[in-house]
Amino acid sequence: MKHQRTARGFTGFGGGRWGKVPQPPQWYSTSAQLPGIYPFAAGTSRPNIGTPLGRDMHVGTAVCGDPKIWYDSGLISSPSMMLFGLNGNGKSSLSQRFMYSMAARGIAPAVFDPIKNEHGDAVAAMGGNVIRIGPDSTDRINLLDLGALGDAAAKVGGLLGQEMHRQAVGKAVDAVSLVVQISRGTPLSDSEDAALGELIRSVITRTSHPWMGDLLTAFMDPPPEVLSATVCHDQVQFTSEYRQLHLSLRAVMSGQMGSLVGGRASVRVEVGNPGGFCFDTSSIPESNTKLLSAAMLATWSIGFSSIDAHYELSRHDPSIQWGGYFAMQDEFWYPMRACEGIIDRVDRIGRTNRGKGVAELKITHSPKDFLSLPNAKDRATAKGFTERSGVLGIMALSREDLQDLSQVQPLNEREIDTVAGFNAPPSWKQERAADGRPVPPPGAGKFLLKIPGRVGIAVQMTLTETERAQHITDARSITETHTRAEHHSGADHQAQTAHESGADHGAAAGPHTGAPHTGAPVPSTPVVREPPATAQSHGTTQSQAFNQSLGSAQSPELTRESGLPHMPGLSQEPGSAQEPGFTVGPRPHENEE
Repeated sequence: MKHQRTARGFTGFGGGRWGKVPQPPQWYSTSAQLPGIYPFAAGTSRPNIGTPLGRDMHVGTAVCGDPKIWYDSGLISSPSMMLFGLNGNGKSSLSQRFMYSMAARGIAPAVFDPIKNEHGDAVAAMGGNVIRIGPDSTDRINLLDLGALGDAAAKVGGLLGQEMHRQAVGKAVDAVSLVVQISRGTPLSDSEDAALGELIRSVITRTSHPWMGDLLTAFMDPPPEVLSATVCHDQVQFTSEYRQLHLSLRAVMSGQMGSLVGGRASVRVEVGNPGGFCFDTSSIPESNTKLLSAAMLATWSIGFSSIDAHYELSRHDPSIQWGGYFAMQDEFWYPMRACEGIIDRVDRIGRTNRGKGVAELKITHSPKDFLSLPNAKDRATAKGFTERSGVLGIMALSREDLQDLSQVQPLNEREIDTVAGFNAPPSWKQERAADGRPVPPPGAGKFLLKIPGRVGIAVQMTLTETERAQHITDARSITETHTRAEHHSGADHQAQTAHESGADHGAAAGPHTGAPHTGAPVPSTPVVREPPATAQSHGTTQSQAFNQSLGSAQSPELTRESGLPHMPGLSQEPGSAQEPGFTVGPRPHENEE
């Protein structure tokens, strides 16, 4: 018989279980409220600075933190986080929790939202720029536009300006090369890569406002520096040797790909906006791998270039304030599958200096996303992304996925068992909350924070009402459920009214249907959630309106970096002038059997 440990000893024969052991309730509070309390007041070692995340699932202590403040505090070596988890378990909700908290501390969001458009409304509500990219969008991308970094280089000038200009040109070369490789589906050869790079640099140097059409024109009449770099005697030899590259460039400029990246004027990010920005490419079907991958990589290049431009401008222009950025890359591994051999270039266009105050969150589903890359070198480079992450966030995964992840970032058996338990199947009974949303699966909001070299912390996150209202990932399902629920509610109300009227007043029923003549008609139109307001009204800015909407649901830690968060189940002691105190209790006893 297996003995189970309980609060009164071990169960079973010989376990020594005793029913007379006193069980005093356990309470939690801050050290500011319990100095000198006897007996045996003890603290815990859970992190309590940064974003309020939830409660430790084992001891009930509040857990706070995010990659930015943990890096600033010296707890991790890199301000980066890799978040793993299956669909529907709260990756987006946790990401937005980070985003809200850091935005309240002056750290602007830089969101790359490729597939579901989960974060655009939240960024817009905070006053940020939402840029929607797709074949039918009015916004276009010019891959040869040096963007915000090129503009900043011209303003800064000098040696630093020249270096920034070289960086901007290098990012343009990488962006064009990536899109060409994704379009053709195979890597460029060494000679093609060199020839394309020289051609792009020449076009940018010789043209005031270059675009991809200029690149095709220059290909048919290559300048002397390009012929010299490619060791070609004339235009005939150049076009003959690089005919396949020429065809690939023409393919990029045709069809949907051409409408996406063939613009003369390119989208621009408003440098210095404290509300940040969000690139939304959700209008591109997920099944169109090449087009979506090209859009994702192009927007990464534009977004990270604007971050670098903002940082350099803030050092030379006192009117431009720099508070850092929180860069969130959803579906991070998606474009890597479009073509092998591109991961090094992807790393370059999405890399920024950690010393500039940029925190990064890369979101994906499972380790299979990078372990299944066809190229061995790509897999090795991809593992490096995970190994170099300052912290891992692990939501519900299969045991097989956890074993694979453990080969990259070691996990002990207890950590694997804990996370595998998040993946318990839900009940077969259909359940919905009062607002029409499906009841989340058992593992929703549960995650393991894993810092290399430290024991993982299992956390249960609870959403505030404001977060629930703001974050809707299945609006269509909710709308249909509301329609059905209100229709049935209206019918039940009419039937109840008819019964009461017939019994008490003998009211006549309506013809044919027997429906009473009540004053409340049955709703016949679906109830649709209104998106958050993004326009200014009565002199109130977007970010002010959003902060006001948070109201009492906003926790104290959204405006400072210490103390415990306000969460459901916590009661704040009134009248305390010290650190905000919270009590939880009594803590439930363990099962005795």
